[in-house]
Amino acid sequence: QHAALLGQGCLEVGSSKNTYGTGCFMLLNTGSEFVPSKSGLLTTIGYKLGPDAPTNYALEGSVACAGRTVQWLRDNLGLIKEAPEIESLAKSVEDTGGVTLVPAFSGLFAPYWREDARAVAVGMTLYTTKAHLCRAALEAVAFSTVDVMEAMKKDTGKDLGNMHVDGGMTANNFLMGMQADLLGVDVLRARMPEATVLGAAFAAGLAVGFYSQPHDIKDILEKAGGWETFPAKLSGGDRMEEYGRWKDAVQRALDLQRWAPPEGGWEQDAVTGVASPKKVSEPVLDGRDKSKSCGCW
Repeated sequence: QHAALLGQGCLEVGSSKNTYGTGCFMLLNTGSEFVPSKSGLLTTIGYKLGPDAPTNYALEGSVACAGRTVQWLRDNLGLIKEAPEIESLAKSVEDTGGVTLVPAFSGLFAPYWREDARAVAVGMTLYTTKAHLCRAALEAVAFSTVDVMEAMKKDTGKDLGNMHVDGGMTANNFLMGMQADLLGVDVLRARMPEATVLGAAFAAGLAVGFYSQPHDIKDILEKAGGWETFPAKLSGGDRMEEYGRWKDAVQRALDLQRWAPPEGGWEQDAVTGVASPKKVSEPVLDGRDKSKSCGCW
């Protein structure tokens, strides 16, 4: 993630990048200032480009399920056959029909850090279709990023600028437009998609003198085609109303783990007849070996 911050050319204080993969990973450049987070984020090193170069710090927020939510729609529910189908389905309806999906399948990461949360779909009716669920799933990814951005605003006390994006889900133009609307800032997608590889290679090039200064990364990105901009179009009032709907649904997802069945099931005492959770020798995760689970668990 730190290489992607550099590969996106986020050298200025207040610049940020978000990588959309199985989960989402957002970093904000805070420059030479080490900002201890009080809002559920991680304070980390962004980059240090040489033994005598200053250390650039960053705030980081991670979201457990982004692309994993699309995989769930495809593999568990069978609503789509291929992941790209979600874009056309989401665009086929004007809105989610009142549905809000919180994909807390393994709890919530930043900025909540609630392992007791579980996924919920709020507001479904007999009118709800798979298109509404697909749109709600993409909304969930965008809203989760807004949560992280809002936490970054609180920690820095500043309004943040445009956001650079990379990762597999950024191929979804509808999601990128939605993300810009819900953030209230422009989203910039580099035409050079491999930000992590570029950042790592650029740092190595600086170390051996192949590149002379950090800002050379900007020229590389420009020569690779620059950025495609997704402008924010939603009004501030509408954006806050939509975000309020999300925050309400998140509260409904909390403390649901207590209703989950025991990992090993139940067993009944032969004498008293009292049922109690079975003891398991190894951790069980959704019936699968933990070593074979997806990256968001």
